[in-house]
Amino acid sequence: MKLRVLIVDADQASCESVQAAMAASNLEAVMETSSSRAAEFLRNEKYDAMFLEMQMPPPDGVQLAKLARGSGMNRRTPIIMLSGQNAPEAMSKAFEAGANFFLFKPFDRGRLMRVWRAAHGPIEQEKRRFHRVEVACRVTIQCGEDRIEGKTVDMSLQGLLVETVKTFPVGSQVRLRVELGGVQKTVANGNGKVVRLAGLTRMGIELDALTGIDAERLQNFLLPLILKSVGNEAVA
Repeated sequence: MKLRVLIVDADQASCESVQAAMAASNLEAVMETSSSRAAEFLRNEKYDAMFLEMQMPPPDGVQLAKLARGSGMNRRTPIIMLSGQNAPEAMSKAFEAGANFFLFKPFDRGRLMRVWRAAHGPIEQEKRRFHRVEVACRVTIQCGEDRIEGKTVDMSLQGLLVETVKTFPVGSQVRLRVELGGVQKTVANGNGKVVRLAGLTRMGIELDALTGIDAERLQNFLLPLILKSVGNEAVA
């Protein structure tokens, strides 16, 4: 599966320059010159990395970075900030907003790819966090006084898709108890939020908060499955 990269710059030529470099590296590059449309993308789509121009009509790159950091899906997505403002103040402002890397304009292909290679480690780490693996675990979901049981369809370190006899509305805050497999049967408890429905019996739940021990249990269970799955994709 190709990495998905979002490029937002009001300058069409700059967008196309970054897009061409990403396409040459066999990446799926989504180009957008309207920052307002890009804001909608960030609310509804998950990206593996993003290039944001600082100086744009509102919302500018700094505002988009803050939006990404405040969202569930792109909270940790690596951000490369672009700017023609060659000043330390611009870098400070970008990093305060949540940018991971900074690239001054004008830039050549060599500098762009050096920054991209530096971002690759965080990108792979974030990809593993959202990578879903098919696994069936018993799960109990409680919303207020209403409690239902079901099984997971797939899971990631960020959330899970569950199948149950009924669903809770999107936006519902829920309490989860997931019975993990393995040689030693363990249980992970945590809070989450229903973020999408798939038919009448499936709902996607984003994990909001797990305690340290529960997060460790989930990671210990899922990480070998994720690494195996990612490895199989690489071979394919």
